[in-house]
Amino acid sequence: MKLIKKTNKYYLIFLVFLFPIMIGVDYYIIQFAVNYEVEDILLHEQERINYHLAQNKTLPPSNYLMKTEPLKENYNLVEVFRDTIIYEAYADKNVPYRLYSFNASNASEGQQLRITLKHVLLEINELIWWLFIATSFIMLVLGIGFYFINKRIYKWAWNPFFENLSKLKNYGVTIEKPIHLKSSKISEFEELNQVVTTLMAQVRKDFQNLKEFNENISHEIQTPLTIIRNKVVLLLESKNLDEKELGLMQTIHQETNKLSKIGKALTLISRIENQEFKRLDSIDVRAMITNIVSNMEEIIHFKELRVDAKLDVMILECDHVLADILFTNLIKNAVQHNTQGGFVNMQLDRKKFVISNNGEVPEVDMERLFQRFQRGNPAKRSLGLGLAISQKICEIYGFRLAYEQNGKTHVFSLFFKGQDADFLKQPM
Repeated sequence: MKLIKKTNKYYLIFLVFLFPIMIGVDYYIIQFAVNYEVEDILLHEQERINYHLAQNKTLPPSNYLMKTEPLKENYNLVEVFRDTIIYEAYADKNVPYRLYSFNASNASEGQQLRITLKHVLLEINELIWWLFIATSFIMLVLGIGFYFINKRIYKWAWNPFFENLSKLKNYGVTIEKPIHLKSSKISEFEELNQVVTTLMAQVRKDFQNLKEFNENISHEIQTPLTIIRNKVVLLLESKNLDEKELGLMQTIHQETNKLSKIGKALTLISRIENQEFKRLDSIDVRAMITNIVSNMEEIIHFKELRVDAKLDVMILECDHVLADILFTNLIKNAVQHNTQGGFVNMQLDRKKFVISNNGEVPEVDMERLFQRFQRGNPAKRSLGLGLAISQKICEIYGFRLAYEQNGKTHVFSLFFKGQDADFLKQPM
């Protein structure tokens, strides 16, 4: 969820819960203020009546006087405010009033009076409702205005951030052209730009150092390995070695060749991860597979394998070298790990390439099969890097490589870009 949506979501939730509370509080505050004003008027009228009774010994005329009642001697009632509804014939409806009852002394007659004053609330109630509606409208306008102002500020303030984010998405350590981040007037974003720029420079420096190290060590190792192999070959051709020494020299020769292959394979993986293969070629996959199978004709014939290929025309856009490595690894894996007199079935269409073969049950978990140095049969001389290299190539072009085992039948499925392998087990 985007930040602006998430922020507005919480604002909206806050207003949904707060708005009814604020409306209710607003209504009762206005009502309290109006009632307080009415009560103040009635209390002022009480003082005027009491003053008039004390001075003139009679009740003064009053627009607020509702009724007077004589009280029995020593009978005292408290002063009280209350609301009531009185039917008014002139209006032919019930009208709300605020009443105030208090005791007063009539010195001329020597008795206590219970006087009740009234004040109409009809217009006041309407005033309360109008104030309530006006306040609610203002709050609603403020809420809407706050939303759009916040949205506008969001676009203005975060525009440099999104531009820089777009640049960072397209940035890679292999790109020689330096990236220039857009400056911002917001100090936090400017500080972030400085940190990101520093990190990118450090990452690029580390990448270049690591790349040079890999290239140097790969090149420098191959030279002494070549010398060792040549010297071992000379010793193997010598007639002065006994059987034990000959066996030791053969082991040294095999392990030297293995070490050389591991160095080349790891260098290739490093180059793939560093995205050094950027060229896009139009690959005729059917022709490439046919050529690979033809190159393996001798080992296929030696192991007496039955090869069945149903290949449709398929043009793939990728680097020719990586495509050749990918399909060679898959086909070579099916041939080398096959049993004597086994089968290899291949099927190619516009969506996928599927190759199946029979062979021994792998001793490694399927989840680890695509990791480096994982061999299905440790007894064989495989480096355990072929599938790891294939997986790296698939990650570059968005392919999906899946593996399925059914008894001694092994199926590798290569799904081209945009295709899913829901029915197959996926590598981790």
